[in-house]
Amino acid sequence: MAKGKELIDKGSNYFDKGKYNEAINLYKRALDLEPNDVDLLIKIGLSYRHLEEYDRAIDYYDRVLEIEPDNKTALNNIGYTKECQGQIEEAIDLYKKSLEIDPSYDVPLVNLTNIYFEREEYTDVIKVLKKALNIDHLNTANWIDLGRAHRFLEEYDEAIVAYKKALKLDKYSKIAWNNIGWVYYCKKLYAEAVDAYTKSLSIDWLYDLSFSNLIKVYKKMIKNNSQDAIMWKNIANGFYVAKAYKRALDACNRSLELNQSNEALKLYEKIEKAKSKFDMVPILLKKIEDALELFSSISTSALLRDIIEYVKHKSPELSSEFNNNEIKFKIFETIREKGFYIKLEKNKLIFYEKPESESRIDYMK
Repeated sequence: MAKGKELIDKGSNYFDKGKYNEAINLYKRALDLEPNDVDLLIKIGLSYRHLEEYDRAIDYYDRVLEIEPDNKTALNNIGYTKECQGQIEEAIDLYKKSLEIDPSYDVPLVNLTNIYFEREEYTDVIKVLKKALNIDHLNTANWIDLGRAHRFLEEYDEAIVAYKKALKLDKYSKIAWNNIGWVYYCKKLYAEAVDAYTKSLSIDWLYDLSFSNLIKVYKKMIKNNSQDAIMWKNIANGFYVAKAYKRALDACNRSLELNQSNEALKLYEKIEKAKSKFDMVPILLKKIEDALELFSSISTSALLRDIIEYVKHKSPELSSEFNNNEIKFKIFETIREKGFYIKLEKNKLIFYEKPESESRIDYMK
């Protein structure tokens, strides 16, 4: 038994590295010791599937079903193998059989709904997801997909209900916030859309989809010559959250032209301050690069705090904008992006000569 486990562990190590033939050899040796090990048979089938030897993969999955006729994993895996072979209808039948055993089993559920989404069979998506959610109503991803299906059918109220269910389970789902925002946009509820996009961007300010959707509202406001000062202020706040300060200032200016509210004035000051700091980042990065080049040319090491103090000394204006932790973070960023051969040991930077080998070493680990 111990020997079989050792063979499986070694095989799995090869599998994780993408060395499927080596994995298969070890798995088969383990299978000689335990011929009815269904998990092992599935591992071999999966390895063959990765090698695109689909018929051999199915042979091993079929052996699982001979031992356990209701093995949901084997049914799903045969289905996916059939899908890889272009036999979509057979794949659908097998996914359904797997889901009959466990309607909330995520793998065939995702595989089946992906096919339905691609074929624009949204009613079928809804049917499958509702059955799964009746069993496991705590699956955020399923609520989001249910919302998508309703949205494609222009069943906007049902889509909103589904997205709200997802957000109740995970209020930090940037996808759910973005998607509910898009439904609000389709319903011409632009204030609600902007609020949802802003919440999505507050979770991930680099999320392109929410940003591009926010721009759609911004452009529509410009096209319609909107006189809604509150909407302009809210759009400005959305762009501020996304660190798009030029657009934020433009939207805030439009708000202030319509109404010099205290909230808009405070937001304008906040955006201006953030933009000023943002505009100084290239200066900071250049000073850090200069400091690293200087210190590495005169020594084999340097204290991190000495690098920070040198940067602040050379550009005193940076001290008022960036604290030591922010400068430290930018030092690490510069080392990675500029390819310096520097290793961090506690609070000391160790400088290395460029290795002769072309392979890169991540010294910041």
